[in-house]
Formats: sequence, structure tokens, C-alpha cells
Amino acid sequence: MSDTAVKLAELLCARLCHDLAGPVGAVATGAELLEDEGDGMSGMAAEALALLAGSAAAAGARLRFLRLALGAATGPQPMGPLKDVAAAFLAGSGAADSIRLDWAIPAKATWDGGKVKILFNLLLLARDCLPRGGAIVAAEAADGGLSLRAEGPGARPGDQAAALNAASPEGLSPREIQGYYTGLLLAAAKMTIEISAAMESVAFRAGCVILG
Repeated sequence: MSDTAVKLAELLCARLCHDLAGPVGAVATGAELLEDEGDGMSGMAAEALALLAGSAAAAGARLRFLRLALGAATGPQPMGPLKDVAAAFLAGSGAADSIRLDWAIPAKATWDGGKVKILFNLLLLARDCLPRGGAIVAAEAADGGLSLRAEGPGARPGDQAAALNAASPEGLSPREIQGYYTGLLLAAAKMTIEISAAMESVAFRAGCVILG
């Protein structure tokens, strides 16, 4: 896939997330207003309102995360606020149990947009390894690379991880294509990727290529 095609896809994803953010935010605001006025609601109405508010909040969290993971890379990013974006997304990721994020990256650190994109895409791969929830540990390696570990019941490399080294997107499903995209990001950043699986644990290690 050419650099132009990748850039086009990123810009389209950013546009889609931007266009959806407004309506989703409006639903969330409306749900909050109804909650403030809903002290006398019946049990079923209160449950429906809680479902609406929770779904709107989860949709907003997904859009904020996916815009960073799949949209065009931006300039330097402070890592403190990004922890909150990632944690909110993983907590409502739709797994049978929520996924806890253990963020071992200094809040005052600043990363370039490309490295942030790789981190967020690796978080998607790690999430795919946890069918019944668990925890993801994210850290920066000593060589400037990335280290992620997914831990939980039944943890195993998912379909997305298997597509990391695919030669082309041909034959890949919509679920698998994110792994292929992550591979493109790693190649563009001249980074390698290693995946290792143990009992209820899957580790991802993205390292910098040493030239010479």
C-alpha cells in the first residue's frame, strides 16, 4: 500500500471521527440534562436513561481513542492526557469484563504523533488478546521502543496480531486489517515487532531498528 493511500485513509478516518463527535456529544449532553431532571422517573425509564447515558459516554470515548489511533498523526503530544483517553476506551471496550490500563509512561513525557499512533494501535492489538477482560501494561522501552503486555483469562494472540506481517491487505477481514495497518506504521517508523505468549499473557515488544 502506498504512502498516499495510507495518508488518505488516515484523513478519512479523522474526518469521520470529527463528524460523529458532534452528534455523539449532543446525545451525551442531552442524557445528562435528563438525568438532572429525572428524580421522579419510574424504574424502567431510569434504566433506559442510564443505558443511553452510558452508551453515549462509551461512544465518545471510542471516537477520541480511534481518532488518535487511525487519524492522521499530529505534532508532539503530552502523554498524561492520553492515558485518560486510552483508559476510558479500554474500560468500555465491549469485552465481557472491562480492561484495566496500567500506564507506566511518565505523565510529563511528550511523544511525537507517529509514536502515539503506534502505541494506540498496539493497545488495540493487546485488547484483541483479552476475550474476557483483564489488564494491559504499557511502557516505553529503554531503546525508545514500546512494550505492552496483555494479561487476563484466556489471553492469546488475536486475529489482528496475526495480520501484523501480512504481505498485502488482500483477503484480510475488517477485523484483521487493523493489524496490517499497525505493521505499516511500524515499518514506516523503522521499528520491529516481537510477540510472545505465555500462560494467560501476551507481550508485544516494538523496538527500533539498529542500522550499521
